Formats: sequence, structure tokens, C-alpha cells
Amino acid sequence: KKAEEAAAIALKAPVDDKASRELVQKAANTFADLGKKSTEATTQLAEALTAVSKPRDATYKPRGAESYASTSTGRRLAFARWVTHPSNPLTARVAVNHLWQHHFGRGLVGSPSDFGRNGRTPTHPQLLDWLAAEFISQGWSMKAMHRLMLTSAAYRMASTPESAALKLDPDNVYLWRMNSRRLEAEVVRDNLLSVAGTLDPIQGGPDIDHTLAMTSVRRSIYLRHAAEKQAEFLQIFDGASVTECYERHPSVMPQQALAMSNSDLPHRQAKHLAKIVGKECNGDETAFVRLAFKRILARVPSEPELQACLKFLMASPVANSNQPRESSRPAENLMLVLLNHNDFVTVR
Repeated sequence: KKAEEAAAIALKAPVDDKASRELVQKAANTFADLGKKSTEATTQLAEALTAVSKPRDATYKPRGAESYASTSTGRRLAFARWVTHPSNPLTARVAVNHLWQHHFGRGLVGSPSDFGRNGRTPTHPQLLDWLAAEFISQGWSMKAMHRLMLTSAAYRMASTPESAALKLDPDNVYLWRMNSRRLEAEVVRDNLLSVAGTLDPIQGGPDIDHTLAMTSVRRSIYLRHAAEKQAEFLQIFDGASVTECYERHPSVMPQQALAMSNSDLPHRQAKHLAKIVGKECNGDETAFVRLAFKRILARVPSEPELQACLKFLMASPVANSNQPRESSRPAENLMLVLLNHNDFVTVR
């Protein structure tokens, strides 16, 4: 208002030159426009305040069948049929490459996320084509493909390298031996529970909070897994990423050994394992060591390993003289040592 009064006074004041009069008139017009806009904004604000003060009559209508189209366009079905059609050159090949990578540690195509021109060429193109054709002929059954790969001669080869072959093919491109690799994070945790006989085999059910990974006996697949909710034990062993699903990148770091030797989960399973193995052996320490190796490492101990374990059990003091040595703290420590053996977390 004061600006309008100043503009009115300026218009009444005598101005000698034409330029000054035009400048004053322009300023007066600007102030008039601003005054009009201010009046309109004040009116709109008053109307909005009045509308907000009135209670709204909101109603909720649940969605029913009438909310969706009665007929389908068929586009999604056509897309699904195109993707899974036997003539599609990618779908079956990408799928069997993922399965091969899961069992052999490396796919027939080294770039599982890129089968295009920028991807790597297959090391065994004829094998890839045959697996894709077999996958389709088996009705897209992944179980049949798992069985086929696990019973193949390539999978059952030993991982021990031969000096002559190692010189010719150090990267094992031609699959003359099995690739040694560490178990996946979820399998490491499930294996700890399985060998101790505490794993819950029931399928289905609700998910489990990631904070219960060290106490729950359910399979790791049921642990809640999100960007901000990941079990620390699984993360240490390179658990599945929430951002990409093509392949895992295994690492070797001190925290993995510390998790297996110092965390609560291995200690509890070692204690439980010592009790059940001790009951089956009836005081026979040699049978105790042999059964422990067979149960944890799936092999019998060598003679030096057997003697070292027996020496450890005999040299370790037992807190209670009436307590069987197999159910004592030394037996639990022996179980923990075997659980920390490299063969326990390695596929050979």
C-alpha cells in the first residue's frame, strides 16, 4: 500500500523530461499488477482455508473382480510363449549355463549376464547347445538337469591336478579335472546344522528375521534378505547380493576363519555333535575319531590324523573324572577343529 501511495505521488510530481515520465509510469503499472495479484492470492488462500476446515466425506471401495478387465489382451501370454519357444536361441542356453556355473564354479559362457556381442564366447559351444536341447526335451525340468550334471563324468572327476595336464591347460578350460571351490554362504551355515543333526527340514513357512541367523535351526533360504537386512554370518562368506543375481564373487579374508572358530553357531553345533557321536561309540575313542571324520568331512582319517586326534583326546584333562571323555570339553574342541577344517567348506 505504501508503494502504491509513493507511485501516486511520483505521478503527480512535475517531471521535466519524457524518459523520466515513462519510467515513473512503468513503475506505477507494475505496482498495480502486483496489487491485483496480491488480492487474488488472498482470495484463493481464504477459499482454501475454508475448504480445509470442512470435514471430508471419504469412502473406501474395495477392489473386486469388476475393477479388472473381463478379457485379457493376450500380450503377456504371447511374450511368455515367445521367451520359452524352442526356437528362441537364448532362454534355454542362459538357463543351463547358470546351472552349469552353479555346479562347476564357472559357466560354459564366462559372462552369464551377457550372451550378446560384448559377452564371452562359449568354451564348449556344442555342449551348451546339447544341454539346451536336452533341457527343452525334458520339459524345462531343472531337477532333471541337476541330476544329469551331477551324474556326469565331468562332475565326478577328481580335483587333484596332474603336472602334465596342468602345463597344457592351467585354467582347466577343457574340464580335465574338477574345480575346487568354497561352499556358498547359505550352504556353509546349513552344513553346520546338518552334520550336527539340528537342521529343521520342514519346507515352507514364514520367513525368519536376519538377526536370528546364529540361533535359528531353519534353512538359510528362509532368512530375511534385503538391502538393509542381511545376516552378518552370510555376508562374511559372500552371501547373495541383493543388487545382482548372475554370479557370486568369492573372497578369502580373516573374518571367515574367525566366524567359524569363535561365533556361537559352530560352538553350539560342536557341543551337540560331540554328544551324539559319543553315544554311538560307547567309549571307544578310535571309533569316536573315525565317526567324527566321516560325519563332518565325509572321509576316514589318515593314520597320522587318527594318532594326532587320539593324542589330543588323551592329553586333554577331563574336568569330571566320572564323565566320559567323548562328551567332555576336549571332544567338543575336536569337533570344532574338524568343523574349521578346509575340507568342510570346500567342494573338491
